[in-house]
Amino acid sequence: MSWLTVAKKDFKGARRSKSLWAAAVLLGLVAVVLAYGNQAFRQTEVEAVQGLFRTLTQILAVLLPIIALTATYMAIAGEREGGGIKFLLSLPNTRRDVFTGKLLSRLAIVASGVVFMYIAASSVSLTKHGVFPLGVIAGTLLLTILYGSVFVSIAVAVSAAAASRSRAIANALASYFVLVILYVFPDIQVKTVVQGIHTSLLGMESNPDLYNAVQYTSPFLAYQKAINLVVPNRLEQQLFRDSATNLDGDEPMWATDVDLNLPVYLTDEFSLVILAFWLVVPLLVGFWAFKRTDLE
Repeated sequence: MSWLTVAKKDFKGARRSKSLWAAAVLLGLVAVVLAYGNQAFRQTEVEAVQGLFRTLTQILAVLLPIIALTATYMAIAGEREGGGIKFLLSLPNTRRDVFTGKLLSRLAIVASGVVFMYIAASSVSLTKHGVFPLGVIAGTLLLTILYGSVFVSIAVAVSAAAASRSRAIANALASYFVLVILYVFPDIQVKTVVQGIHTSLLGMESNPDLYNAVQYTSPFLAYQKAINLVVPNRLEQQLFRDSATNLDGDEPMWATDVDLNLPVYLTDEFSLVILAFWLVVPLLVGFWAFKRTDLE
């Protein structure tokens, strides 16, 4: 299995990266600080720990993509720029082997970092609170690994299509900006732009569901909605409270007793479809570009 050989070699090489170790230490410190400072104020110990891991996912929603992109964007582009790609392909390796091996290696690296962070947070919280809500911890862990894998997929595709380090960096940063930053700050809303085009330029009637659907294409929002599937109702985050079936914008972002009657494409369950799309499609496009690229 040539792809396995490539994956093992790449994983061993990546383990020596100081930047990856720094990222792992950063994740661990964030987890420890959050877990140590977590207090069971007017709630049970179980509720306190569940809230801790909900908070952890909110931080990882912003932090994990940049770590995954940084850990992966040079996986193939670095080999091309340094000439190592010719050596890899001179062995009994095909381009598919190289692409698959690099992907699996970087997936393992990012997943290891997430697991390390969860072990740190779980150890401190268990020592402090004496409880271990397995459902929430395991559920958020699996979804977080899936979320990190999405950005590894995107980064491998970017790396496979880039001929140089500078282009790979630029494409990785652009991916982070378009898929995460545009959805973090309330003053920068993709759906606001779409609404302006839809109503002002095209002169059509306002359709909040349409604007939310466009907004929902981001893996950043899909991850937050997916977390709702594994946390208690009191910790669910309602991101689309201004649906066409619920135009009253006075509902809080954190709602526990509000039925928004959302269309299926805005539900929490649909988030898994969106994450699956971002996991698979970039790989197909990236491999197609890699196969067609002249590596001479």
